[in-house]
Amino acid sequence: MEPSLGLMKPLVNEAKGFTLLELVVVIGIIGILSAIGIPAYNGYVADARDKEAQNFLQSIAMMQKGFYTENFYYYSTAVGSDQSSIINTNLFGSTSGPLPTKGSFFNFWIKNTSTKTDATSFEAVAQTKNDATKTFIVNEKLVKTKTLAGESAVLNGW
Repeated sequence: MEPSLGLMKPLVNEAKGFTLLELVVVIGIIGILSAIGIPAYNGYVADARDKEAQNFLQSIAMMQKGFYTENFYYYSTAVGSDQSSIINTNLFGSTSGPLPTKGSFFNFWIKNTSTKTDATSFEAVAQTKNDATKTFIVNEKLVKTKTLAGESAVLNGW
């Protein structure tokens, strides 16, 4: 009696899983993609933070126009340290915003650039907390200035 074909076991063992070479190739591809992707992603995040700070400065400049209309001088704060909560309270009339008071990557202040006690001109400043050489400024004429490490100031735009 001959055994049926369905009962015969194959003589070749079927390999299950991946070979070491296949795993090394996949890991190499992931490494190359991450070497390209992570710096690009970090650049996008930094650009988004810069745009957020610039938008806050635009808001400050617009509120300053209203403040000047009512008081005949511009609001100003201490210079060189984060004044976000004071700006929120005294200029925007809010304790919670729009400027972030915690977790922000920028320090905000408003500098009196006139020689008078009651400011007739101002500069709203956003400066990165971890790099004092990166600064965005907007003044009462809505002229925008950007300074970066090792570069001269760039006027009329960010």
